[in-house]
Amino acid sequence: MAHVEKVKRNGVVGLAIHCERREGCELSNKDIDSSRTHLNYNLAQDIQPLRPESYVNNRMKEVKHMNRKDIVYMADWIVTVPKNVPQEDHKKIFELTFQFLENKYGRKNVVSAWVHNDEATPHIHFSFIPVIVEDGIEKLNCKRVLTKTALKQFHPELSAYLEQYLGYMPSIQNNATINGNRTIKELKNQEDLSFKTSMKNVYDNIQATENIINESHQINFEVTNIIEKTKSLKKSHQVIDKLKNNNKELQTNNLSLMKLVNVQKKEIDMYREMPLAKRLKEKDREIDNLYSSINQLENRINDYEYDNQQLRNHNFYLDEKIDKLEHELYIHKSFISLFKLDNIYKSFKKMFINQDYRIDIHSFKDMCEKIYKKVSTLFEYLKERIDFLDQKGITN
Repeated sequence: MAHVEKVKRNGVVGLAIHCERREGCELSNKDIDSSRTHLNYNLAQDIQPLRPESYVNNRMKEVKHMNRKDIVYMADWIVTVPKNVPQEDHKKIFELTFQFLENKYGRKNVVSAWVHNDEATPHIHFSFIPVIVEDGIEKLNCKRVLTKTALKQFHPELSAYLEQYLGYMPSIQNNATINGNRTIKELKNQEDLSFKTSMKNVYDNIQATENIINESHQINFEVTNIIEKTKSLKKSHQVIDKLKNNNKELQTNNLSLMKLVNVQKKEIDMYREMPLAKRLKEKDREIDNLYSSINQLENRINDYEYDNQQLRNHNFYLDEKIDKLEHELYIHKSFISLFKLDNIYKSFKKMFINQDYRIDIHSFKDMCEKIYKKVSTLFEYLKERIDFLDQKGITN
């Protein structure tokens, strides 16, 4: 019934071309019936008349985001008309879907809402910018908007919204979209599978224990040779360790099986005592608690990912700083080498370190004299060389 696509910066124009059927642009979908393209329309035309790429660029100036090419700039929900919706309700269901999505993601974040009637199945492309608000600051964050929990809840929420205004329930949820809404038979099969898995683990542990015991029976404890006794003793320790590990696994599997049995027993007792409406209410509360826990975990994961990204950015900054320092060090070494001050620099470095990064004025004076003599010698050599080149008429 519906699925979402994430669009990066370089994909915004491509999606716009597909949705708008722009003239002069080649369309990748060969199933488009161009004779019906005039039946397409944009439900967001009144609230967002700009071209998608222009509006996205303008909106990016308003929201906080990282300036990277792989950032998701836009998301696109593609919602197809359910099979049990009659032709006369198609326009209404698209309008209701647009209202639902506009309320969900915010009017300022709506890019376009194109209804396509020129393909095999009528559908709507609702394109929006995934923005969250934290401490009054708008931030671009697709991961926080389209969480796993949000995607699981999308179909049930949209179905309930459409039913409220249509007067009947469109067949939005199917085998591909339902996650957790299973039949009694499916639930029973799942329970049977859990019990069978636990029982198999226990049986495997028992069988492994028997094999280890059989292995211990093959150890010869009657040997007299000290080397053979040592081997037997080592083998015994190995068998004991295997038994300990296997027993630990057996206890764990038994505990899992007992917990599963106790949970099922408590649920059966609870369901026997509760009326149907109360049972459903309790289950809804449990589901809400699970969704809340999942949201908290996803928020923590997103925080960790943000911290990790900050560390990466800082690492890039340090790498650039190191490169700059290495470049400056290269220039420094080149300068010292060019003026042939390598040995003097080594002497200065050794003296400076030995004197606790200080230098007395007399040592400094001696160092300057050495530098002066070295540079003077170099100067005289260069002067003579230049005079020689000038006399020969050679360009340096």
